[in-house]
Amino acid sequence: MQHPLPYHAAVLPITPTADRAYNVPTTIMTTDIENPFQLFGTDHLLTMLLIAVLAITLPLAVRRTQSVSWERGVAAGIGLVLLLHETFRMVFGGHLYGLTPAERLPLHLCGVTLFLVVYMLLRRNYPAFEVAYFWAMGGTLQAILTPDLREGFPAPLYIVFFINHGLVMVGVAYAIGVYRFRPTLRSVAKTLAVTVAYAAVVGVLNPLLDANYLYLRHKPEGASLLDHLGPWPWYLLSLFLATVLFCLLYYLPFAYLERRSVRRSGTSHR
Repeated sequence: MQHPLPYHAAVLPITPTADRAYNVPTTIMTTDIENPFQLFGTDHLLTMLLIAVLAITLPLAVRRTQSVSWERGVAAGIGLVLLLHETFRMVFGGHLYGLTPAERLPLHLCGVTLFLVVYMLLRRNYPAFEVAYFWAMGGTLQAILTPDLREGFPAPLYIVFFINHGLVMVGVAYAIGVYRFRPTLRSVAKTLAVTVAYAAVVGVLNPLLDANYLYLRHKPEGASLLDHLGPWPWYLLSLFLATVLFCLLYYLPFAYLERRSVRRSGTSHR
């Protein structure tokens, strides 16, 4: 994959996986595309704004209904769309995206995050949220900010990409706004442990599949953050240390809110 900023690897270490499902062949230059994707262009900014508005307003609207049936129905709807999308990618990925059978497996961290979000929504499962929150913030959000796309709106791949990644973020926001789920410091530790365990499993599967999920075997072909983290295998250690830092960073807003809530509670009882 040739791209100046592979979106699963360029920013955060807990998502060092390039998702080729949305790439066109690298032999096609941007100048040959009628409507090339422009990073932070008008279409990109409006799309991100739409996702942000949906992530904020949908949970608020559902919560105001105070209806369990609405909560379950909307959660099921988000989960169903995500499952249909991933099933479509796995079944037709070879024909539409040029993926090999091994590359169609949902082993990319963003793919696993998708299934975690679906399970979290359908089962109202807090342990799944604890990991899905950090993986979504570290991978899915970065993919939305710096997508590895060649064509802009209204190209089908553009629309499919942002529906998929946008709904993952909406699902996490839904769990925070409707289910009232919150990550804790223990969630950070759990996420790190699950990430390391998952990387170990993928490390065993990569040679069997002749794949490079999570970039455990070598760095991506295109330029990325990994180029500045040392040679293999030392960049894997650098990735882990950076993962710890970013997980703590994503936990800080909730730590601040919790601390402020405790202070207010203490003041009200004086």
